[in-house]
Amino acid sequence: MNRETSLLQLLLARGFGAKSIGRLLKRLSNEQRPIEDFVSSSSEEIVQKYGVKPDIAQSISDAKDSAQELSDRLYENEVQLIDIAHDLYPENLIKSLNDNAPPLLFTKGNISLLEKKAVGFCGSRRSSERGIEIAQECAKILSQYDINIVSGYAFGVDVATHSAALEAGGATTFVLADGIFKFSVKSVIQEYLDDDNYLIISEFPPELPWTSHNAMLRNSTICGLSDAVILIESGLDGGTFAAGKKALELQKPLFVVDYSKPPETAQGNEYFLKRGAYPLKISESGMPDLQKVTEVMDKKQNHSTLSLFSQSN
Repeated sequence: MNRETSLLQLLLARGFGAKSIGRLLKRLSNEQRPIEDFVSSSSEEIVQKYGVKPDIAQSISDAKDSAQELSDRLYENEVQLIDIAHDLYPENLIKSLNDNAPPLLFTKGNISLLEKKAVGFCGSRRSSERGIEIAQECAKILSQYDINIVSGYAFGVDVATHSAALEAGGATTFVLADGIFKFSVKSVIQEYLDDDNYLIISEFPPELPWTSHNAMLRNSTICGLSDAVILIESGLDGGTFAAGKKALELQKPLFVVDYSKPPETAQGNEYFLKRGAYPLKISESGMPDLQKVTEVMDKKQNHSTLSLFSQSN
């Protein structure tokens, strides 16, 4: 049994959730004990030494065959499982979320995109037409400077930014609120995808359906993966509002579109602008002013070409 199958055995065990997996991996790392050795232990040892409930310990043992079957499916679908101790696990996620970083990530696509500087996008599924156009223009400009566009693959702002990045010849990361086996390619991006320009990430079991709770967790992961976050339009509650609050909580530079006349779908924008978010100004021609975004990225990357953003048309 290899490490991946052992991790899947924990994931499939009833009653052993993500936080439990994270704590266990940290303890095993401190003990310098391989996860393969742990899952091969008797239920009695797991109960006595690690304080796991007997029924959960038995469930870990019972999940062995199912874990192997799932491992085979991941391989067949070119999905890679990365745990928090893996060299490829994004360092930015650990620094941002600390103990709340998802212990397991299921990935498909170009994993090296995680090494790029990244800007996350959030916005309502019901964003105005103008908001969608602003999101697309931001993603297009940022993509021209080799910045990874990160969003949640929901209709509205998310899909608009993914598709704009790809159409501009850039790269994008889809962060899912369901299992990676639930991913399907939307028609608006299908013609642009190639082996190098996208990455799919899910922190959830591969077959898990979408839930609102998991969408909130997904938003935290988007913020954690990003060096800055752009909020297009937010109401005074809901997922986008929660994502903006999470960005501020994590002290991520948050840029919020500053409408002179906010549409109904952007009533929450002022909330964030009053609480430390940077205003993202829009010119009369509809172009976003990304100068401050570039200053933040310059500080993080010290990449002089990013200052050219201010000259973009």
